[in-house]
Amino acid sequence: MVEVPGKNTDRGDRRSEQLEYLMRRFGGKVLKLAYYHIRDRHQAEDIAQEVFCRVFKNLDGFREESSYYTWIYRITVNVCRDYIRSAYFRRILPWGDPGYTDILKKSEERMFEAAEGGEVFQKVMDLPLKYRIVIVLYYFEELTTNEISEVLKIGENAVRTRLCRGRKILKELLVREGGSHERQETGRIVEKSKG
Repeated sequence: MVEVPGKNTDRGDRRSEQLEYLMRRFGGKVLKLAYYHIRDRHQAEDIAQEVFCRVFKNLDGFREESSYYTWIYRITVNVCRDYIRSAYFRRILPWGDPGYTDILKKSEERMFEAAEGGEVFQKVMDLPLKYRIVIVLYYFEELTTNEISEVLKIGENAVRTRLCRGRKILKELLVREGGSHERQETGRIVEKSKG
């Protein structure tokens, strides 16, 4: 096969420009989503890099059945799941150690969570993964239940159920911390004023 000079270069340049645009547009969101799954800032950065490598590799195969946003989120979720299933991840996390949770609460990630969104954000990060992810995607990333359904490849009713259960657990966590909280019209949980 004979290459036409400049033809592949133009295509490669367009792909590179498209990738740069997608990284600028969604890079921060991909990093946050990876962090919400993994809860390790450095590993989340590695995952974000892997996500955009996969985006670049599959850019020509993007079928536009969904938005770039949904497609990239789907890739991110898959890379996170692969990472969690990996032998490396299981080796570095001492799941059998009952003191691990206490160590995690005092780690750098907790400082990152505090800086990211305060008490409510920290409590969202304490939710089990299946509830944490739908809460984060719905409230922080402002995806619709339909978009979350596409990203997570679960039914829209399952998304709504997880949202409902996640809110209930979150409310219990916040109330247990000592304050009475209620949900405002925006859907955000805030401390109820005592008065």
